[in-house]
Amino acid sequence: MVTLRLPPSLERKLAREAKKRGRTKTALAQEAVVDLLQDAEDAREADAVMARIARGEERVHSSADVKRALGL
Repeated sequence: MVTLRLPPSLERKLAREAKKRGRTKTALAQEAVVDLLQDAEDAREADAVMARIARGEERVHSSADVKRALGL
């Protein structure tokens, strides 16, 4: 369980947005945390791919190469 304390102005914005969406403030906050964690994971995975590319362990293909390979 996590308790989230927000400045009053931010809590009002969250409440308005929750009302517009027909959701609770808690549901929106949970969604935001899930999105943040997914974005962080995606960034780490992208960094790992870029590192493999830099080390020559993974190839990069141009869109022209892909189209040619697919006969497009």
